[in-house]
Amino acid sequence: MFPLAALVGFVCAIVFGVHLLIDRAINQAIKSHADMDAMTWARELHANLLASDGALSSGMLTEDQKAVIDAAIKYGNVYAFIVYDTKGRMVYSSDYGAPDLGTDRPVNETAQEVVTSGASNVQVLQRMSPAGDQSVFVDAFVPAKGQDGRVIGAVQVYLDKSEIATFYHSFLDWIGLLLPVVCAVIYVVPSVAFVMKREQAFSRGEDVRQLSRYDALTGALNRHTMSTEAKKRFADRGQDTQIGVFFLDIDKFKTVNDTHGHEFGDAYLKHIASILIASVRETDLVGRMGGDEFVVCFPDACLNLLERVGQKMMHAANQPFEYKGKTIQGSLSIGAHLADPDESGPEALHAADLALYHAKSTGRNKMQVYFKALDTALLRRCEVEARMRQAFDRNEFEVHFQPLSKPSDGSIIGFEALLRLNGTDGAPISPTEFIPIAEETGMIQALGMRTLRQAIETAKTWPEDIFLSVNLSPAQFQKGDLVSEIEALLNELNFPAGRLELEVTENLLMADEERVSAQLVGLKRMGISIAMDDFGTGYSSLGYLWKYDFDKLKIDRVFLEGFEFDNLRYREIIETIVTLGHKMGMQVTVEGVENEAQTEMLDEFACDQYQGFLIGKPMPAAQALETINAERPGETSAA
Repeated sequence: MFPLAALVGFVCAIVFGVHLLIDRAINQAIKSHADMDAMTWARELHANLLASDGALSSGMLTEDQKAVIDAAIKYGNVYAFIVYDTKGRMVYSSDYGAPDLGTDRPVNETAQEVVTSGASNVQVLQRMSPAGDQSVFVDAFVPAKGQDGRVIGAVQVYLDKSEIATFYHSFLDWIGLLLPVVCAVIYVVPSVAFVMKREQAFSRGEDVRQLSRYDALTGALNRHTMSTEAKKRFADRGQDTQIGVFFLDIDKFKTVNDTHGHEFGDAYLKHIASILIASVRETDLVGRMGGDEFVVCFPDACLNLLERVGQKMMHAANQPFEYKGKTIQGSLSIGAHLADPDESGPEALHAADLALYHAKSTGRNKMQVYFKALDTALLRRCEVEARMRQAFDRNEFEVHFQPLSKPSDGSIIGFEALLRLNGTDGAPISPTEFIPIAEETGMIQALGMRTLRQAIETAKTWPEDIFLSVNLSPAQFQKGDLVSEIEALLNELNFPAGRLELEVTENLLMADEERVSAQLVGLKRMGISIAMDDFGTGYSSLGYLWKYDFDKLKIDRVFLEGFEFDNLRYREIIETIVTLGHKMGMQVTVEGVENEAQTEMLDEFACDQYQGFLIGKPMPAAQALETINAERPGETSAA
């Protein structure tokens, strides 16, 4: 009996509670309707009555305005209204018209509060007739606003909401009839709803969790999640467990973005991320750290696994990538490290980062495993960079000049300007060491123009038939204003463009061919000679020779070095290059000439210029001038 009584009591409580809730909902609905009707009615009243200058202040209404009031009273069951000014004093009443404005009119506090706050005040009044009928009335105070939104008064509106209340209560009666049925299934429906809601909430939560863990663009783990998960792997590993780490990025990704646009770049990032994810095990972690940088963590790894996965990634990345009609052939650089059991996550990542830097600085498109000497290399790089900045500020970079000679008589016909830098201890720092740092740090822009200026100022002291050759870095072409800068410098120093030769390598053309070629054309139009330096060391030099109108071809020194131990083979290669250059209308300079045996062989090929230690080592500006004067006694300079 007790459970049945409890159930009956529970059902009664539910019935009573539902009635209370519905009554409260009805009152709230009536209030909302009244508030909306009153606000709408007040706007219409202002537009048709209050906006008329003097209409209410005089108490005299036109026939049209009276018609507006009659229509307004019918609108929304409005049976009376009162208009108040900004001080809460009555201005007009639908029952009594305009009061005597000269009298001391009382202030309606509710109207004044509505004017001050700008918020409505709505009261719902219910009355029961002796016959049991219920009447519902609304006494609403709403702000009256001008065209600019400023409150200019208040309107008190009396509305009859009996009809809508009757409708709502009829609905309540139906609820009362249906309530027993509802109670019968009250234990089933909420249970089903609860389960469904729980599943939906879990699904939404899972979606949010996934979004918070993964990079939205690539699908790899985001930086925060990758760091957190990798930290757990390092903390939970066993004593004999080694963890592998990759730090990698896309080679020349900025060029891809600049050349093909960010949409293409985003698609390429997704493509690379898919390669990385597909190349690893399910237990491995792949995260995007930002930009084009990714990190891969291999729990329970060995060096053989890292090398195998790294080669797989690079091979896949080397395949052509096509998107919306545009195709590129990209590459990856990977820094790898197999962490010792006592090594922390940040230490392992730092080691992989050092390996990545070494991979990129030694040619890119390769995987480099960390080795201890990289720590020393990093310290050395920091020392060299600091010395470079100091030398630039103090103007301590030097320009040396290596002579080029005419094979027929050995006379000097030009000099190549070569930048030199000494360390704080006086020992020379190789250009192969400090030039890449200048390019990476952005110093090459200012350093390159300063070197060119200094070289031209020196060349002005030479005879006019001796030319000046200067190397250009690919980084100097990035801004796109190299032509205008060089033209301005030549005009400022009054140096003929025909005496200047600029050397470029095919790496320059591979970096951003479209932008570079336009600037090369601009330099040639000025009368500057363009030479391809280090010819034969790249895989596509011949294609560039056909495409670009170079004035000179410089054969790299490696061919003469090869000639010393394989005469026949390298003799044929050099002869082929010289013949090719002449057939294409270019002069040919051979670098690295160091002995008479080499010149005897080269003389047979009618080379145009020789350069090397046999002709002369790089020398300071003063020594270069002395060398010219010794060869041409009595000649005056062009300065």
